Formats: sequence, C-alpha cells, structure tokens
Amino acid sequence: MSNKTYTLRPLVIVTAAAFGIAISASNVAPTWLGALSPISSAHADEGPKGAGGPTSTHGKKGTGGPSSDVGGSGKGQAGPSGDSDAKGPRFGGTGSKPSPGTQGGKPVWAQEGLPSDLELGRLSVVRAPAHVIDRSLAEALATLQPAFYNQVIAIADNPALTLEQKVAALQAVVKLSFTDATLVRIDSPLQNLGLYKDLMVDGKVVATSATYDATSSATRALLLAAVFVGSASDKTVPISAATVDALNKIMVLALPVGVSATDVAAVAEAVRQAIAEAHG
Repeated sequence: MSNKTYTLRPLVIVTAAAFGIAISASNVAPTWLGALSPISSAHADEGPKGAGGPTSTHGKKGTGGPSSDVGGSGKGQAGPSGDSDAKGPRFGGTGSKPSPGTQGGKPVWAQEGLPSDLELGRLSVVRAPAHVIDRSLAEALATLQPAFYNQVIAIADNPALTLEQKVAALQAVVKLSFTDATLVRIDSPLQNLGLYKDLMVDGKVVATSATYDATSSATRALLLAAVFVGSASDKTVPISAATVDALNKIMVLALPVGVSATDVAAVAEAVRQAIAEAHG
C-alpha cells in the first residue's frame, strides 16, 4: 500500500464545513400548528415529514479512489416525501378528506373568490370555522325567546297584507323590540348566521321554546331569513344581493324555491335600516 501525504488545509476546511452543517441542523426545531376543531372542525393530517439524518459524523474515507481526502458526509432526508403535499393542517377537513364545501382543504369561496369591493362588516364572522357557527346556533336555539319571532311569523302569514305592507310591519316590530322587553331579538352575528344556516338547510328552526317551519311558505322563509341576516349585519353597512350571495357561497347554502338573493337582501336591508334608526 502506497503512502499518501495529506495536507492540513483541506482537512481543516472539510472538518469546519462538517461541524457547520451539524450546528445548523441542530438548531432547526419543527414548528407544529395548533389543530382547529370542524366548517366543521377537524383538519386533514399533515404530510409525512422527512426524518433528519445524522449530522455530526463523517462518512468513511475513500479507499483507492481519487485524491479526495474525506468520503461523503452522512445526509438526512431534507424534506417531505414525494407523496406529501407539504401543507399544514387543512381548514374544514375531516381526517385526510376535505369536508363538503371545500376543495383541496380550502373553502369554496377561497377558490372562487368574492367581489373585492364587497364590504361585509359584522357579517365577516361568516368566515369562522363551521363548528364555531354551529356552537353559536346551539346557544341561540337554547336561549331564543319566541315572542319576537312569533310576530314575524304572524306578519308573514297575514293574508290581508301585501309584501310591501309586511315589510313595513316587520320594521315596526324590529323597532319595537328596542323598547318592549318582551320582544327579544337575537343580536349576535354568529348566532343569527347560525339560525340563517339552520333555516336554509331544512326550512326549519327548532328551538327549545318554539319551532318555526317555513318549508311550505316562501314568505315565512323570506322574512325569517331577512331578520337573521339583517340582525347579523353591521347597522351602517347596506345589504345587497351580493352580500346574500357571499353568505351562501361561504356557508355552501342554497335559497329555497321562490326566494331569491335579491328578495332576501331587500327585506334584510329594511331590517338593518330599522335597527339603525332605533339605535339613533
């Protein structure tokens, strides 16, 4: 075996580089994102992470090869495997499967987009995870006092009134709720959005104290939906058909037959105006 002379400078450089790599790798700490519960919720699992390889040892020296003094350094797997999407917890997913109303872990509205100039005000809370809105719905159903909502149904069912007159009567009841302690109207944006969602899903609101069935009455559905949207909105931000469309897109809802976004927006805007006037 022939004798070889190893110069000090390459060894120093390689050793320093190896220690530099070891130090750098030892300072890397994985960052875990807190899981959110569901719209509605559980989140999709993270893709597999790369397992860090050894960082402080050198590979074996080459034998009989070129004049390279040190063999290859040990290397870890630098990142996620090829089948990972390299993304953190997904919003609205259930396990690794996106929930209904999502595309690849993102809400439908995030994929399709909303008008850039649309101002939602308090209605912006509609972007909360579905489990938050569902929890607020449960609170609303448990605490709803029926007197005010009974008046809404009575107005909707009154055959002697035109739709215009019904809207005017609805505004009067909304204003009265600010002075009559027996007419309690829910004000919370999240609770009202939960009630709106509940109504849109099956045409009914089943509270502890009362049940409101709008499955056979488009007018009931219209007035109840308008009360929920108008009460959830910011009293200074007008409600338009685009507002209602945005709510339905974000929560993945469809209006019942015989009720349009324009209809809901017009009556909800009347409710909002009544609230603004009563506030003074």
